[in-house]
Amino acid sequence: MKARYLSLVIATVLSSNVVAAPIQELATSEVKAKSESTTTVTTQELENIQVNDLKGTLSKFVGVSVSNSSRYSQKTYLRGVEEHSANVTLDGARQDGQMFHHSGNQMIDASMLKAVSVELGAASVLSGYGANVGTIAYETKDPTDLLAQDQKFGFKASVAADTATHYRQVNLAAYGLLTDKLGVLAIINKDESGDIETPDADPIVNKHGGLKSGLVKVVYDFNDNEQLDVSVQHFNDSGHRALSGEKPGVSTIEQALGFNGYERDTLTANYYNHSENPLLDLSVTAYFNEKRMVRGSSTGTNWFRDDAGKWHKDGVAVYPEREYSYKTIGLNIRNTLMVNDIPVTVGLESFKSEQAIGTSGLKQITLKNGTKQSSDIGVYNGPTASLIGGYVQAEFMIGAVQIIPGIRFDSYSVGGTYDDSFSQASPKLAAKWQVSNDLHVKFGYGRIFKGPGLPETLMISDTLKQSADVKAETGNHVEFNVGYDLQRQLNVDTADIFVNIYQYTIDNYYHPTKNTSLGRNRIDLTMSGIEAGFKFANNDLNASISYSYNDGENDMGTHVKDHSYSGTHVLKVGANYSLTPLLLVGWNSYFASKAELVDRWIEDGKLISEDVNKKGYGVTNLWLNYQAQNIEGLSLKLAVENAFDKAYQNHNSFGMYWGNEDYNDNEVGRNFKLSISYQY
Repeated sequence: MKARYLSLVIATVLSSNVVAAPIQELATSEVKAKSESTTTVTTQELENIQVNDLKGTLSKFVGVSVSNSSRYSQKTYLRGVEEHSANVTLDGARQDGQMFHHSGNQMIDASMLKAVSVELGAASVLSGYGANVGTIAYETKDPTDLLAQDQKFGFKASVAADTATHYRQVNLAAYGLLTDKLGVLAIINKDESGDIETPDADPIVNKHGGLKSGLVKVVYDFNDNEQLDVSVQHFNDSGHRALSGEKPGVSTIEQALGFNGYERDTLTANYYNHSENPLLDLSVTAYFNEKRMVRGSSTGTNWFRDDAGKWHKDGVAVYPEREYSYKTIGLNIRNTLMVNDIPVTVGLESFKSEQAIGTSGLKQITLKNGTKQSSDIGVYNGPTASLIGGYVQAEFMIGAVQIIPGIRFDSYSVGGTYDDSFSQASPKLAAKWQVSNDLHVKFGYGRIFKGPGLPETLMISDTLKQSADVKAETGNHVEFNVGYDLQRQLNVDTADIFVNIYQYTIDNYYHPTKNTSLGRNRIDLTMSGIEAGFKFANNDLNASISYSYNDGENDMGTHVKDHSYSGTHVLKVGANYSLTPLLLVGWNSYFASKAELVDRWIEDGKLISEDVNKKGYGVTNLWLNYQAQNIEGLSLKLAVENAFDKAYQNHNSFGMYWGNEDYNDNEVGRNFKLSISYQY
């Protein structure tokens, strides 16, 4: 069956059921915004500032923060909540699943990226399952992104280095059109980092890293409307280093460090058919994603947990090599059809995830009394999670007001070690009023739903027990946006100002860290906040400024306390200017106010309160991009991160999030970065 007939069959099936998304363009060079709370950065922006980690990748986005300096420790927060409450995808493949609570969760190589898009809020059914606070969508490069006009084949080679983390990188890409319809891209990247220089402290020597990654993508254009792309990706960041990447580092090493690493293999297939047929605007994504944490053999204290979750130690344990895995296979189908000139989008979303631990042998234990034991710590029938969801959305006008109602129905279940299921219909609504040619206001509402996520993979075992009272996360999101186009008033190329005001609640919210019973440490979370920004472009100048603040509280059942990741006013400002057609210079700064919170807990039946104080700071980065005049394709990029060598700590980083700056590292100090690339 030809692809166009297959797509029509799928579209017809979906049209008779329920589900949605606005019409997209095929093979575009940038990701289109889905709402006033969506922003995007492109590969050129990432390359200009020489991004090589999540912190740089997401630094531009308002309402988004990334903690910690070491790449393998970085965690992302959207509107004050960790990424577990967002839907994170890479070329459409879900990237959920925590491996270890003292490490990051997103295994992303910025050198592979074409664009990054962040959508904040929960007012759209198109955001996907579990997008309680929004989405992060990473998109990798295509062959046509690197080919010049009328070029059939090409390659790009680049090297990079910095001074503050002893970073060294080599990146090679080859791409071309095998036929008029078939394009191929291959990228390999290798980098390593060493001692980390931080202000007012000795270098950190136990967080070295080495990344090896690769991407192969094949893109086939059936015609102007139909496209199929298939990609295979591999990511491996590992080394002899501290396992707990977010904990404070050390300046001397008295013994060899154990080996640990984080790996990801992703296979995706994306089919698009943006037909002129009013019943057919189809996208289909099928994917397999596996995240792994690997650990070498080791000897240490024998720790174990009792049924209540408390830790105990007794004797010495010799551990074999271990591999912790989190596999997800999924399918997303979405079609938009015109019904009486009203676009109606319908879609289906399904995935299944499973966790496992593989070992190279048995754990050998010698207790204090001399007793010797051995045990198999592998988990071969571990926790699983599965989803079948459907959604529908329509868009229509009532006068000057655009109405976008939608509803999702999700059926989620856990299995393997666990046995439970959860379902909910979640209505969503957006209403946008075009008050004038320049002014618009928008209201958004979304019902929140997410089943209990699987616990961190490090903590699973074959003796896991499920709590009797396991609940899904539910809640409500409300948002109000105002946008104003100042282009005519200022007589410039573009000028836009926006303000977002929001509040959301997540009942039965819990972090997967150590929560092997799926029912421990639940809270009711309430967050409210504001975001504002101004973007300006004229001739050779681009500039932006943004502000964000959120305030939150955790209802613990017995008492209420401030949310640990709230209370900071953040200002981001930056600009770039083309001094000549060959020379682009830029600057950006990040300012965080001090934060004063109150922590509370119950101790011996008494309510204890303690102030949490976080210092404010400001950090500035500079960069330039020079295209050689005499050698076409040769590019030189220079950057200085933390130009004034500021000693500071991100408020969401380990230790600092509860106000203990002594149990944390300062961020990287003044860092000179250099990148040289040649593209043919």
